[in-house]
Amino acid sequence: MERPHFKTRLLDGGIFLAGFDYRGKSANVLNGESVAAWQAVVEEAQANDAVTAVVLVSLKEGIFCAGADLESVHESQRKQDLASIDRLVITVHTLFDTMARSRKPYVAAVEGACLGGGLELALACHARIASTHPKTCFALPEVRLGILPGFGGTLRLPRLVGLPAALELITTGKTIYPRQALRMHLIDGMVASIPSRDRTLEAVQREALVQAAIGKARTLCANLDLPSRLSPGQRFLALPGIRAFVCGYARRQVTKRVRGFYPAPLRAVDAVQRGLRTGVLDGSMRIEKPRLLELMGGSVSADLIGLFLNGETLKRGVKSSSMAPASVGVLGAGLMGGQIARLLAEKDIAVVLRDVSGGVLAKAVGRIHDAQAAQLRKRVILPSEMRHRMMRILPTITLQDMARLPLVIEAVSETLAVKRAVLEEFERIAPPHAVFATNTSSYTVTDIAAQAAHRERCVGLHFFNPVAKLQLVEIVRAPFTSGPALATACAVAKRLGKFPLVVNDGPGFLVNRILSRYLAEAVILAGEGVPIRRIDGIAKTFGMAIDSGRPMGPLELLDLIGLQVAIHVLTSLTVLGPRVERRDELLQTMLPPGRPPLTFWKGREEHPDTVDMIRRYRRLHPQEEGSVSDDAIRQRLFLPMLDEAVRCLSDRIVEHPWQVDFALIHGIGFPAFRGGLLTWGSRRGTPPQFAEQLASLSSRYGTRFEPCPALAGGAWC
Repeated sequence: MERPHFKTRLLDGGIFLAGFDYRGKSANVLNGESVAAWQAVVEEAQANDAVTAVVLVSLKEGIFCAGADLESVHESQRKQDLASIDRLVITVHTLFDTMARSRKPYVAAVEGACLGGGLELALACHARIASTHPKTCFALPEVRLGILPGFGGTLRLPRLVGLPAALELITTGKTIYPRQALRMHLIDGMVASIPSRDRTLEAVQREALVQAAIGKARTLCANLDLPSRLSPGQRFLALPGIRAFVCGYARRQVTKRVRGFYPAPLRAVDAVQRGLRTGVLDGSMRIEKPRLLELMGGSVSADLIGLFLNGETLKRGVKSSSMAPASVGVLGAGLMGGQIARLLAEKDIAVVLRDVSGGVLAKAVGRIHDAQAAQLRKRVILPSEMRHRMMRILPTITLQDMARLPLVIEAVSETLAVKRAVLEEFERIAPPHAVFATNTSSYTVTDIAAQAAHRERCVGLHFFNPVAKLQLVEIVRAPFTSGPALATACAVAKRLGKFPLVVNDGPGFLVNRILSRYLAEAVILAGEGVPIRRIDGIAKTFGMAIDSGRPMGPLELLDLIGLQVAIHVLTSLTVLGPRVERRDELLQTMLPPGRPPLTFWKGREEHPDTVDMIRRYRRLHPQEEGSVSDDAIRQRLFLPMLDEAVRCLSDRIVEHPWQVDFALIHGIGFPAFRGGLLTWGSRRGTPPQFAEQLASLSSRYGTRFEPCPALAGGAWC
């Protein structure tokens, strides 16, 4: 039978096969329509005496269920209509309880991403069988959206996998894969299954995964009253006194990680602890639901869900006809080149990694091997997958090995002459249609391609360090960049799991241009004698990089970037005028001849040599003494960023304010709970008010603080 969003078939032996296929979306989601349709399936299965068990499978490729329909949730938040969310949650709790209490077993055949409400749907089933498909994964990412699992996850997961494991998954939003899920008893079995290209119910029925799920359903029909699979140790940790200790430890870990900026993880711990004292349905209604609705009514959740939807908008912006090439070249095997090559290989793209130095190549391949070995030790991948990944990488010193590649990513040293020379060499061997993407962070694509024979194939593909963790990639479009070149770069970024943000060419592009104001002012403050710890502490108290799990101030960030790279980038951005003041003399003193560069920090302490260097610098450059308040330091760090963001919009580096907010959250760690730089600014004041504050700073500290004319004119762009 076919009904909206579900197709069903009654198989021999009374197995009721249900295929989830949400109409009009690329992913299966749970909303009023799909929940009503699934409710009809469950009611039919319960009423039909011929049905002995139900097997649920997805007819979408690469995804089981993405969870709640966040577009409809965000619309309800925007309208402040929590009543509709309340009604949906009540319906889902009742429906899932019917499934869990049914004497007819429900089995989820999971292939692809099983996330949020999708995992809670699977948890309401009596068993879960997973495919080893590369896209199969499990997560309850709700805390990353400012909420908590609201379809029974805080009640069912601890009962299935034990309290400590459940708290870790729920409070971090961590993603796990089938082998990990099997070890913690989240799933009951794992099957190597080849998905059918024909996603009809008839074709999917023949897959090994679905056949294994059918077999599990038949086994459960014979004995549905299975004992708890929790180990004695897990049951001990769920005892009332021990439970309080475990949850208290989880609260301390959450507070240490998010510093009270995000309420959702702590609410989730509370829901888990209280929920273990009651039944699942009662706890879902009385404990989980009120906390969910409280969080959904707050600005943090609305901002985070909006941020997520903006990321989906970026991904959808990549035309479906644009396919990432099967093989890519990487020019330069240094820190960035090696990381890019590693990620390409992990995403099933063959890589030709070229460097003029065999030693540099060997070190890069060694680092890639070590990264794969670490995943192997954690049992994220099998030895066979590690071998396949390493086999996808061809290290070479011969440029001719890249002659037939459709895309080459340049990641050589940040020297304009070197980049131009590499492009010239590439053009001698490559066909005209091959795309040349530069990973530069300090030069414009226009500068690099100034002497190119085929400028139209040149594009920017700017990754952020560390490549594996930071999801943003700036796709830089020069005036001459062709549509196919841009589409190829976007498709590769999307294939790598990144957010492809298209920006127009210009000094620093978007992220580094705004970041330069922040970093330069931090150095100026240090040169004025403001303690290093105080500068970074104020930035961390503001929330900078809190979402990475490692809060970081601007001077710590300079240490991470590397002093020489930072000097180079800041110097290149002096073309923006006096608002990016050079502090070469101060920073150059941190590059002692014949010795490693100094850093601002040494472990957890201010580097004593740097502190001495700053004192000597101040004696040579006496300045007017005067105390500076914490609020003044915050203004000097963040108002220039706000000013530069408005200038980027005025210069059409990007078109929309949300793109600025999204880029800074995912590119430099601007705190997501503040909604982004421009959203934070709009909540603190109006453009003329910020223009007035910047003008006041300018009168005291210099022309670098002069406000953008658009601010004084009352506009954000």
